[in-house]
Amino acid sequence: MNRLFFKLTLATVSVFAFNAGNVLQAQISHGGIPLFDTSSSSLRSTGNNDFFIEMPSFNVDSLLREDELNESNIRGSFRFAHKFHVNIEKGKTGNNYTLPDGTKVWQVGIRSQGAYSINVFFSEYKLPQGGKLFLYNSDKTYIIGSFTHENNSEDNILPIQPVAGDEIIVEYQEPANSEFEAKLKIIEVNHDYRGFLRSEPGTEPQSPPSEVQRFACMPDVLCVDPENDNIRSVVLVIINGTTACSGTLLNTTNNDGEPVLLTAVHCLDQSLNPNTDYANLAGTIVCFFNYRKPVCNQTVSVIQRMKGTQEMSLAGTTLLSVALKNDMALLRFRDVPPDYYQPYYAGWNVNANAGTNAPFVNIHHPNFLVARYGSANTNLTLQSYATELFNPGSHWRVSSWSVGSTDFGSSGSPLFDNQGLLVGGLTGGSSLCSNKASDYFFALHKSWEYTPDFGNLLQHVLDPKDLKVKQWEGYDPYKENPLFRLKNGDYNNGDELVNSKMTDPEDLGLVFGNNSLGTKEFAEEFSTEKNVELVGVYLLTPPTSITAPSPITIKAYKETLSEENLVASEIFYPTYLDYDKSSGAFTEKVKTMSAVATESFVKFQKEKNVGTKFYVSYEITYPLIKRDFSVYNMIFDSPERNSAWLCDATGNWLPATEHPVMPISAGLTIEPLVRNASPDTIFPPVQNRSQIIYSRETQQLKINTDDPNEKGTILIYSITGQLLDKISYQGDTPVDLSPIGRDHIVVVKVLSEKEVRRGKIIL
Repeated sequence: MNRLFFKLTLATVSVFAFNAGNVLQAQISHGGIPLFDTSSSSLRSTGNNDFFIEMPSFNVDSLLREDELNESNIRGSFRFAHKFHVNIEKGKTGNNYTLPDGTKVWQVGIRSQGAYSINVFFSEYKLPQGGKLFLYNSDKTYIIGSFTHENNSEDNILPIQPVAGDEIIVEYQEPANSEFEAKLKIIEVNHDYRGFLRSEPGTEPQSPPSEVQRFACMPDVLCVDPENDNIRSVVLVIINGTTACSGTLLNTTNNDGEPVLLTAVHCLDQSLNPNTDYANLAGTIVCFFNYRKPVCNQTVSVIQRMKGTQEMSLAGTTLLSVALKNDMALLRFRDVPPDYYQPYYAGWNVNANAGTNAPFVNIHHPNFLVARYGSANTNLTLQSYATELFNPGSHWRVSSWSVGSTDFGSSGSPLFDNQGLLVGGLTGGSSLCSNKASDYFFALHKSWEYTPDFGNLLQHVLDPKDLKVKQWEGYDPYKENPLFRLKNGDYNNGDELVNSKMTDPEDLGLVFGNNSLGTKEFAEEFSTEKNVELVGVYLLTPPTSITAPSPITIKAYKETLSEENLVASEIFYPTYLDYDKSSGAFTEKVKTMSAVATESFVKFQKEKNVGTKFYVSYEITYPLIKRDFSVYNMIFDSPERNSAWLCDATGNWLPATEHPVMPISAGLTIEPLVRNASPDTIFPPVQNRSQIIYSRETQQLKINTDDPNEKGTILIYSITGQLLDKISYQGDTPVDLSPIGRDHIVVVKVLSEKEVRRGKIIL
């Protein structure tokens, strides 16, 4: 069966980035927490009461029948979403509120019954400094944002990746003193009828058997060639909110990290119609970076099916060079990928004899899945493919795969030669795990001097210095001081992972999850030869259902596990706040986490120098209520290997080998992302940080100080950065915070003659 290999899918968000020259921020998000509530009495509504806008119904079965027909020929698509054209505009649709601090809030709900997920497209997007945009589903289990003025672009558009569920809420917060009023307008709503978020995670389906076998021959890329830099160049590409493909970051002779993306034209428009607005479609693109499975060789069934990191994506591209009849599309991201994305720009080979450099490697994202690996040991032949669409002799033919195959969603993925240089991108073919059939990749050299349909000559784009070279090496912009992941065990080569859910008193959750012993915080110890800077943390968690309110905080300690050495803290929420209309109060409800193992990345607000010894922990705020949140554990064979620590009910830290009930030598699947610190880094003195104590029951806050004469000021800020209150204190005398209200998160800053203390609390 011949086919063009592209597929419909979704996308995700990333956190914290930087500007590079005139490069604008697109879909890089910038942290923060939405308000969630749509009806609290603390808000003054000035809008209408029709909160959810209903999308019309449509016949899903009819679309699936159309898809089945389309997938049987090369002109077909493989949709995952149905597009609605709408006109949802800030100020004209939805509800408006004003918070006590003057912050203006716009919220609107969108409902499309039966959707697995919904994604939207902003045709107008212009935010003032301080403005924050969030999107989340109605039960707050899937939240993206914030998007800010740093996401503004010259064309004032913003594509948004899908949000799980058939109801989503769009929320915008604008400070009272903003320089202008934001412009926000949604013109497209895409209803996911295939279930991208539901089908991935799932590196391989569990059923039916035919679907399991469909991907059985495609190994996860990190399990085959983990040291291959080209893995970091391949991204999952989402076009127009409905179509999924694969793509590759390419280097140019400038060696400057210009974010150039190669994919297939038919991913943008399967008909290759010259009248299609390709520039507009390029502006709708969202790409996932590092969407890969990090675990191999584990027998735990849930590890065999897992979801890759989804916190790193970019949105919006512009056309550079498009050759319709060769199926070659070269684009440029509006953003430069941040350093913690660890991007790599692949090299290329446009020699006419590039097909003789076997073996060849293909890295791709079939069917929304984490990146897969394929290889062919025989040389390529230059042939014609689907000549009614493409130029004769424009494609490299892979006669058969020695490892792997391709599938829908693999379109646009790279083919690398034995030097690691890209020679082409996937157009289509008929390979399956069940056969040895051939696939066809557009030959990059055929577009080198080919007059493009749009944009510039490919030669001028990839060789801007006019060096007249026919091949060029790849480029790692952070090679001199790369980021790298630390881990204490090798669970891809012998160290077994154990799920430590608190479902059985004999389970390891007794050690590393909530339990009656009152352990509340669990840490992994790290030692390095050189001083390192901590950028963020990867967490590998088992399938988790939180059975009671349990906010999770990720912390980093330098040198010792003590409050005075706490250097970074970020909230990671497995639960959410909900408004109970019957009681008129907020309640904390269970966040439904994935049914499969999940890797998450938590970015710290600022990079921290943590020296040569540090700890990363997760803290469960309410330790005495039974829940089952944890990360996977690694079981070691000797006490000397132990790297896991836990904090008991009295606040004392002890190694896992000294657990009072179940001593064990173990490690936690917490992996810090670090880089070597500059040798001339000045280490600031560690402050003596006293604890900020807050009781939600009495709404009283006090400073845990030994000096009864200590005086100072407590500043309370909203999550939008507005000063809510300024209160004097002396010693540990409690301070009443009830005038500020309940059930929202605030930032506390304590100023005294001795020190400055900071913390976040839930009122």
